[in-house]
Amino acid sequence: MTTDHVTTDQQRGSMTTDQQCGPAPPVRASPPQSSYGGTPLMPPNSQSWGLYRGTGLPGATQEEWPQAPAWRSFGGGPELPPPPVDDPCAPAVLGTIRQPLPAPPDEVARVNVALHLRRPLLVTGEPGTGKSSLAYRISGELGLGPVLRWQITSLSTLREGLYDGPYDSPYDGAHEGHDAGGHDDGIRLGPLGTAFLPYRRPRVLLIDRLDRAEISLPEDLCTVLTAGGFSLPDATVRCRAFPVVVITTTGERDLPSDLVRRCVTLRTQRPGPDLLRAIAANRFPAEPGRPGPAPDAVDAFVERATATEGPVLERFLDALRLAADGVLQAVAEGGDWQEAVDTLWQWTAPEEP
Repeated sequence: MTTDHVTTDQQRGSMTTDQQCGPAPPVRASPPQSSYGGTPLMPPNSQSWGLYRGTGLPGATQEEWPQAPAWRSFGGGPELPPPPVDDPCAPAVLGTIRQPLPAPPDEVARVNVALHLRRPLLVTGEPGTGKSSLAYRISGELGLGPVLRWQITSLSTLREGLYDGPYDSPYDGAHEGHDAGGHDDGIRLGPLGTAFLPYRRPRVLLIDRLDRAEISLPEDLCTVLTAGGFSLPDATVRCRAFPVVVITTTGERDLPSDLVRRCVTLRTQRPGPDLLRAIAANRFPAEPGRPGPAPDAVDAFVERATATEGPVLERFLDALRLAADGVLQAVAEGGDWQEAVDTLWQWTAPEEP
């Protein structure tokens, strides 16, 4: 079976849509004006060459992509219809974005380097610094459709990411991907396999926590990323546009040098006050009948988050959720407000009591 056969089956409707997580209405906003740590969103002159602005806001970038380097052009086809623009999982990761999410200039620049060179982006950093959410920011801003997420465990294999089959039951939503065969012993493409289908614009593939895998998986993955495709038992799949591959790792284990040297590397930083306030505004928008946390509560928890070591983002959001639900006000009644803030912050601590 050839790539043409795989594509023809999909065009006849044998491929299923990506797994759905719920409705996600599109959001439109004006270009960003925010800053991060007192610096501009983009380095000087970067907007003249960068597709990605780092805001997460849809529709803020140009439509046309720069031509791929000759050594990163793979010529897959025929071209497939584009996926849906909206990602139903994105609101759970980013919230409903109403204002720009400020990003460090170096992060934005490195993402754009990866986009221009069609190379994977290898993202390291402490937990809670936005490594996984970066894939959703890129996809949402550039309109590349639902993120294809491959969550790595110690038992993950390359075949799991590429395809699963044969099978004899209809799609039940347990796997992201597509039916590549359209017959009883067809093959279900996994997130990695789906990312290499010949779309005109790239899909975004998140390979989350690759350092959890056995050493053979990163080595095998390197072969697929270099080739721009893979072989099925009776077909060959090759990308038309190399996917935007975001690989995350906490650095607990070293990855093979052959993989690392083929990636653009990025180390994420702890969220600063500006980013925390933007996240709070997007996660807790003021709505009729359901006000968000008071501005002084946001300021108080921003102060505690920036002074606390270790992962703070989930703790920060939990504390604001309690404040928005009236818990902070109830604890503060008849007592000291600052002590009430400290109490809620301690309640959200991950440490054992």
